[in-house]
Amino acid sequence: MAGDDRHWAADEIVAPALIALKAVYDEIRGDAPLAAYTALPPAETLPGLADLAVVEVDADRSFPYQAIGAGYRRTAAIGGAGLQPGPDGRIRETRPVIRQHFGLALAEGRPFHVSVTRWDGPKILQYDRLILPLDDGRGSITHLLVGEVFLRVAKEG
Repeated sequence: MAGDDRHWAADEIVAPALIALKAVYDEIRGDAPLAAYTALPPAETLPGLADLAVVEVDADRSFPYQAIGAGYRRTAAIGGAGLQPGPDGRIRETRPVIRQHFGLALAEGRPFHVSVTRWDGPKILQYDRLILPLDDGRGSITHLLVGEVFLRVAKEG
């Protein structure tokens, strides 16, 4: 509906680390549409460091990971049965849903947030994912800063 300004609860970022990360992003970008990758402070100073990843946006949209926090690595199942390094040694995003979320952030050209509830065997998982596009200072998105925080793990029934 055009002009609809209702605020849906699913649109709200609820994880404190992601709220803080979005505040840092907004401070860096100022009046610009996107924050510049070169203006990003050192990763170790960002809130929720363990739950963050920096993803490159390359021409073929293969989304190679540049940096991955320990918590993000665990939830993305990197290594083991999850994402594996390719022949060049770089881990690239292969999960269709995550690639779709990355694509939406790129298509919209603005931060993208989603709250997800997923059934995984006997468990119900709930998490917040925030994707923050970073540009080259001239409007071309070169990287994505991704935060993913698990909110709840519950058993079914």
